[in-house]
Amino acid sequence: MFEYYENTLCIHAAWLYEDAEIMSEPNYKALLRRGKITRLVNGGNGRKALVAFESIPKRFKELIIEQVGDPYEKTKHIIFRDYIKPDYKAEAFYRDYTLEDGSALPEDTQIEYTHTAMILNTCHHVITNVVTCRKFGGKVKAWKKMAEAVANLPEHTYKHKLPSNHRRLKQKYNAYLKEGYECLIHGNFLNTAAQKLTEDATRWVLARWSNQVNKCTTLIQLQAEYNQIAPEKGWKIINSDKTLYNYLYSPEIQPLWYGYRHGELAAKEKFGYQLKTKMPAFRDSLWFSDGTKLNYYYLTESGEMATCQVYEVMDAFSEVLLGFHISPTENYEAQYSAYKMAIQTAGFRPYQIKYDNQGGHGKLQAGNFLSKIAKIQTATQPYNGKSKTIESLFGRFQQHYLKQDWFFTGQNITAKKQESKANMEMILANKAKLPTLEEVKAIYEQRRREWNAAPHHKTGKPRIDMYYESHNPDTKKVEIWDMVDMFWVTRPKTIKADASGISFRESKVKYDYMVYDEQGMPDLDWLSKSVGKSYIVKFDPEDMSEIRLFEDTPLGLRFVTVAQTKKEVGRAMQMQEDWEQSHIRKVLQANQEQRIVKRDKMEELLEEFGMTNEQQGLNRPNIKGLERSKRGRKKSGEIGEYQKKLSNQDWDDDLEALPIEEIDIASRL
Repeated sequence: MFEYYENTLCIHAAWLYEDAEIMSEPNYKALLRRGKITRLVNGGNGRKALVAFESIPKRFKELIIEQVGDPYEKTKHIIFRDYIKPDYKAEAFYRDYTLEDGSALPEDTQIEYTHTAMILNTCHHVITNVVTCRKFGGKVKAWKKMAEAVANLPEHTYKHKLPSNHRRLKQKYNAYLKEGYECLIHGNFLNTAAQKLTEDATRWVLARWSNQVNKCTTLIQLQAEYNQIAPEKGWKIINSDKTLYNYLYSPEIQPLWYGYRHGELAAKEKFGYQLKTKMPAFRDSLWFSDGTKLNYYYLTESGEMATCQVYEVMDAFSEVLLGFHISPTENYEAQYSAYKMAIQTAGFRPYQIKYDNQGGHGKLQAGNFLSKIAKIQTATQPYNGKSKTIESLFGRFQQHYLKQDWFFTGQNITAKKQESKANMEMILANKAKLPTLEEVKAIYEQRRREWNAAPHHKTGKPRIDMYYESHNPDTKKVEIWDMVDMFWVTRPKTIKADASGISFRESKVKYDYMVYDEQGMPDLDWLSKSVGKSYIVKFDPEDMSEIRLFEDTPLGLRFVTVAQTKKEVGRAMQMQEDWEQSHIRKVLQANQEQRIVKRDKMEELLEEFGMTNEQQGLNRPNIKGLERSKRGRKKSGEIGEYQKKLSNQDWDDDLEALPIEEIDIASRL
């Protein structure tokens, strides 16, 4: 209802005849017409009509004071108090201020100094703000009015010892403006380390405290060494190690030596600037991947306790765990498998992936594996745990989910809470009942499902729902050929086809493949044209049942065909299943037909140029085992005897490939 206008105390006109009913509205207008009251501001257009308080007749002033009190006193306090704001920096400064003896300021003193700083801040606002200063009567009158207001502030709300004299208040304000918070601290509290340590002395103290080879273990040792050389150097003797503490732990000095005593990474974590980042707005914008210890003990086949590693791939937007792989160590295969599972779960390529650049990531990069998955591939900043969002996820996953199981190993080594550690008494007492590795894998997979189904800490929606309900317009759906391109391994050396098909060794295991037609029969036409030809082979390490064959051309790799694991048939009838005899007959017949077709094709060519055996006066040999002589029986000759000798040799390998004619089938009996 009261406010100052052009240094004049005013009252809202409407308050006089509406709210307080000091007078009626007709009476107010009559007084206004006769000049008995002075209206400084007209009402309308959002403005309130203001009447000079001093112009109001005495009988009405008395009624106003009777209702609300002296308006000068009320405005003096209310206006000043309205501008008093909390000063959290001052609160922190006095809370953290350390005295020479190592103690803190008393709590009551901290409150007093904080409130004093708040009041002086308000004085600064009043003096420097033109509009506010005008309400206090201008700069000349403002200090007197502020001194009165400060002196009348309620003591139970504002604990201060500022002077009530306006000149002394202004002097205190000027000192505060120049020196800051420390000028409010009483001289009995002030640190005197700077007075006792000269510039040369501080340089020696800092160097000695930072010595990494001949390390100074305590401040007491540092004080003793300092006092030993002080007379020679002309320095003052110090009576307390708190003097050294106050100097070394001052905000300007501590960052200089911290890295030398605790390591540069620790100094970076404590004093280095940390960027504030925001998470993606879509799924698959950014995937994080990292390996960590799987925090479960399990029992090995030999009865020993053991742990293993898990490699996880997560979506940053939803925190969904997309893919994982459990293995003894973090290696190329683990990373490969986890990414493959993540791609299969997502059905889309990520826009960007971030990895820790350790383990087998060098091999992934060398094989262009990472570049095939995402448009952008970046390694997280080394030795910077705060930049790894996935490490935060690991911590929460371990704390809230894995910790539920009694064979929990405890969180990672950086965890300090007792609740984060394993109950080794319980575990060792039940060592024989620890789960197997396969059981641990199943339990871990269930915990992952629980994590994905749990509400996200920001949205409250299940993480998996957040993920599948989101759509990223800049990511590509994964097709079958994308999977081949991303996850199938290309053998560095070519493989030469022979009569047995395609064979090679991978991880010391031999694999045999053949190209089959739609009926599951060997593609003998392909085989006939491919014997001796070299192919580049691509295969899926997790599914070796099928490979893809490519030719290396000047324009790049050209896809040829798909080969499948070669079918095995028993040599003896006793070993054969029902389908094998039928399969052998079909293959035998196809093989025979191909031999005849090839022979007839060449005979036609030779005859065209007069080069057949008959055209040159000699006999053409029949195809052994297929064609009969004119007398209706197979001819015998030297070639059969020669082959018989070969057949009498022993073969040790049960899976040795044989010519199809040498496998026993019922029709041969």
